[in-house]
Amino acid sequence: MHDFTQLLLSASMTMGTPLAVAKVLQVQPKLVYRWMAGLERPSFTDVNTSKQRLEQAFRTPKPSFPHARRRAFDPHLVPVPLAAAA
Repeated sequence: MHDFTQLLLSASMTMGTPLAVAKVLQVQPKLVYRWMAGLERPSFTDVNTSKQRLEQAFRTPKPSFPHARRRAFDPHLVPVPLAAAA
């Protein structure tokens, strides 16, 4: 059970918030908080299901979207005028 608590903590740090973990596990956020604190213990089947869902969430590739402003103002992408290059 200790490894499940560590898995939840790691998933929470990776995903950003316990709310994101709760969405992946399809449970109420208060349950994730209680499981991480060790106040409650999920049933064995819930632990296995949760581990599978977290593993699937980490295996699924996430699309990386570039920041819109960064590409517009990236100095390496600004074309150099031909007159200035000569």
